[in-house]
Amino acid sequence: MKSSLKRLLREKMCVALEKYNNISEIRIRCDKNLVVYTFGGRFVADYIARKEDIEYILKIATSRSLYAVEESVKHGYISCEGGIRVGLVGEAVLDNGKLRVIKNINGLVIRIAHSVQTLPAEVLPIIDNFDNTLIISPPFLGKTTMLREITRRLSDKGNDILVIDERNELSATVDGKQNLDLGSNTDVMVGVPKINCYEGAVRTMSPDIIVTDEIFGEKEVECLIDSVRSGVKIMATAHGKDIDKFLLNKSYAPLKDVMVNYLLLGDTVGAVKEVRCNCSG
Repeated sequence: MKSSLKRLLREKMCVALEKYNNISEIRIRCDKNLVVYTFGGRFVADYIARKEDIEYILKIATSRSLYAVEESVKHGYISCEGGIRVGLVGEAVLDNGKLRVIKNINGLVIRIAHSVQTLPAEVLPIIDNFDNTLIISPPFLGKTTMLREITRRLSDKGNDILVIDERNELSATVDGKQNLDLGSNTDVMVGVPKINCYEGAVRTMSPDIIVTDEIFGEKEVECLIDSVRSGVKIMATAHGKDIDKFLLNKSYAPLKDVMVNYLLLGDTVGAVKEVRCNCSG
């Protein structure tokens, strides 16, 4: 997918995209201009996407068979080699109130994951004396990338880590192979609703640390707290712009009882805006 996608962009969209470096996301909407996200910002490209562009990308992403990836399509995305994920929008077909398939797909979000092996100095004490950690960030500021690199370093230090990767953004697993490095002692559960994973993960995998991206709602918070009570440390991310305001939300307020370290990202990609760290060990 990675090379094929590059070929598509080069052949069909090169004039629009050649001036952009470090592309992290491309939004393709039928009969509208491409929108390109890079580490430098958001740009509207001089290219109008057509239905045939969307169909061509889908053929590449699915190895020419939407049926083969039907289960992930139900969740609105397709995972591809090289850490690329293609989000889908179109017409939903429901079966007893549950999404069965998305048809007449008219929009794609191509997310290109980037691994980094550098971290801001403020983060290093958390790795040296790890305890329950929450990374808070607005969208597109690198929280998933930072979570991935902290996970890799903690894993390579000898911690047994279980990554619950519901939407396959952390590991980019395709056909059982992790395309992004999460460390030598990391196991990954992909594509399963997170709420269904926590209890079984603690019982069967006995991890030192559970890692998950973008926590959402009271049920998941309860699962995280139960994991801590079982003796497992946790690391997670969440959307937010302010630590205190985030913790005032009644759904997330219980995290104050278990979280030890907080990282707030802001201003620029990967920049740490605030650290609250109890790293005394």
